[in-house]
Amino acid sequence: MTMRWYFHIDMDAFYASVEQAENPALKGKPVIVGGKSGRGVVTSASYEARKYGVRSAMPGFQAQRLCPQGIFLPNRHSLYSDYSEKVFAILEDYSPAVHGLSIDEALVDLSGTEKLFGAPIVTAERIIHRIKHDLDLPASGGLASSRVIAKIAATLAKPQGLIHVFPGSEENFLAPLSISLVPGIGPKTRDGLFARGVKTIGELLARPALRAQYFDFGDGGASRRHDHSIGSETTLEHPITRVDEMEEVLWRLVEEVGRRLRRERLFARCVTVKIRYSDFTTLTRSLTVETPTCVDREIFTVAAALLKKNLAPARPVRLLGVSASALLSAGWQESLFDAGRGRAMENLYRGIDRLREKYGESTIGAATPRRRPR
Repeated sequence: MTMRWYFHIDMDAFYASVEQAENPALKGKPVIVGGKSGRGVVTSASYEARKYGVRSAMPGFQAQRLCPQGIFLPNRHSLYSDYSEKVFAILEDYSPAVHGLSIDEALVDLSGTEKLFGAPIVTAERIIHRIKHDLDLPASGGLASSRVIAKIAATLAKPQGLIHVFPGSEENFLAPLSISLVPGIGPKTRDGLFARGVKTIGELLARPALRAQYFDFGDGGASRRHDHSIGSETTLEHPITRVDEMEEVLWRLVEEVGRRLRRERLFARCVTVKIRYSDFTTLTRSLTVETPTCVDREIFTVAAALLKKNLAPARPVRLLGVSASALLSAGWQESLFDAGRGRAMENLYRGIDRLREKYGESTIGAATPRRRPR
């Protein structure tokens, strides 16, 4: 049986690092993307800015107070998307199985690549080095026999580190770590587990029911179902209240999600919209569709409906997000007519993807809400 090797790569302070790569004069300086007006929020902060306590999702006025010498820059989402495509192109040189988790994070299956590139740890080091050499971007990574452990290792390795968890040492590695590092355990779940006396991953693993619920070591097999989600979100420089402006933002996010789905040849059964208001109140709403899809227009239709149904009138929105989950690569039935139409739309969007990858994001115009296809 082939040993499974998963390499989780996470770009360090991605937006801020891209700005430093574009303008070397910013290197070594506290770069803060977003929040320039004081009313917006920070979307990325360089590690030089983080030394002052600046963090993502922090209000701009707070970041300015903590780091008055900070260099505040506006979001340039298309630029970050271009760099993301270049990062993923490098990853795909080393494995046919690259799963995009966000614009700056990916899971790379290195199982069976030893004959081509050598030991997986050597390949992981080579990937990080190449991203730095080719794109001047720092990255961190985790290598393990489990997706979840690779993710945790990558988180601990930041910034610019690589942690290799050897087979057989997984539980010793995890035991002292906080349960908050486990993907899927948010603040509410964490507090509930804390109340039950479970604070470390070791304590969680010692309870069979909790172990089965939150932590699965047996994630190495091939499956038609995929347990990760693909999403994109953006913090707005200025809060907005008009629905048509929100739809414009949704289109850009949906295009990114759809492109990643098609790259991985996955189809989503569930679409989720995230809305954060100016007072930082956040809600997420999801809808399961009848037929899995990777088509931008279909994803947008669901996302826009969720937005309109759950949006508080005239309440300023500062962040929007779209994600696709319940991902499938095969295993559902549809009529011949629907299947044919679906493949035609999929091929159309794949053609658009190829043009953008070859000639840039602006090569072909996005279908905005005001002129979306019928």
